Amino acid sequence: MRARNDRWLTAQETAADMNTTSSEICRLISIGRLSGTKQKDFRRTGKAQWLVDPKSIAKELRRNAKRWRPARRSKPAALRG
Repeated sequence: MRARNDRWLTAQETAADMNTTSSEICRLISIGRLSGTKQKDFRRTGKAQWLVDPKSIAKELRRNAKRWRPARRSKPAALRG
C-alpha cells in the first residue's frame, strides 16, 4: 500500500490497494472492520461515495496478514539429519 496518510481514500482506491472489490470494502465498513464516512456530491442529486480512513486500512491489512500467515512446518524426517 502506498503511504497516503494525509487524506481519506474512496472505496475504489481502497479496493485497489487491498486487491479486492469496492463492494467488499463497503461490506467491511458496514460491519465495522474499516472506518468510513459517506460524502455526498452536491453537484449530482442522489450521488454519494464512501471515504475510508487510511489508518483503518493499514489495521485491516495487518489483521489479514496475521490470519493468512502460513504455519511453520518441521523438516521431513529424511532431512532432519
